Amino acid sequence: MGFFSSKKQQQKPTVQPAATMPKAAETPSSNDVIKTPTGNTSVIKETLKVKADIDGQGSLIIGGIFEGNIKIEDTVFIEKGARFSGTIKARKVKISGDFEGTINSTATEVTKSGRFQGAIHANKSFVDGYVNGTIYSADSVEISSNGIADIQECKSKQIKIVGKVNGKVVASELLEVVNGGSVEGEIITKGIRTEQGGSIIGNIQTYNEALHGENTLPQTDSSEEENLDIDPEVAKLINIKPEDMKKYAKKDEENSVKRISADDKNS
Repeated sequence: MGFFSSKKQQQKPTVQPAATMPKAAETPSSNDVIKTPTGNTSVIKETLKVKADIDGQGSLIIGGIFEGNIKIEDTVFIEKGARFSGTIKARKVKISGDFEGTINSTATEVTKSGRFQGAIHANKSFVDGYVNGTIYSADSVEISSNGIADIQECKSKQIKIVGKVNGKVVASELLEVVNGGSVEGEIITKGIRTEQGGSIIGNIQTYNEALHGENTLPQTDSSEEENLDIDPEVAKLINIKPEDMKKYAKKDEENSVKRISADDKNS
């Protein structure tokens, strides 16, 4: 059963039978979405503590403690028990240890043992561990059954929640909450698909491209933007001006609660 509230004058997001809704992103539900790199790979062993900036080709496995900035052509893997602080720009990033900082990638995965604090900018994101911060993912986000996200904002075209999410969720196409999944906070979405046993609690608004789309995303500091060698679609999702956030971050003054069961989604 889903629970959510909205202002009386706000139109609720489209809730249609599953057959007519946009198809949710098909992300494998496992803790090995991104394969651990093997070929052309450098390794920082668990006995090492490194403070440096790295720019190179191939892949990198970090098993020790690392502080700095990394730009790698292929995959960066933070092993279980390893600790990283800094920024990573890579094609793929897989986190099984502790991470504090910023990621720019095509695909990012936080595995069951992973703990992430900071900002993820990616095309696809998969969370099977714990995330605290922000997720801006151009194509899709999946929070798996083990995933817990305490977020300032999670924004993507399609968001699938099998685990637990606390915070603001913005889905420009579809928010899917399956059996066992829960989201609590401010929800902005174009369409919703819920299964019985899924829970949605909080203020809800219909996604509006003019208010919530790319036109409201400001330019970053020029010196920073020139250094972001990432997909243009990802770059659009990096920041939001406070004045733009106010347009759709208003709280429900009347605290009215509208309860809709999963069976009502076909109405």
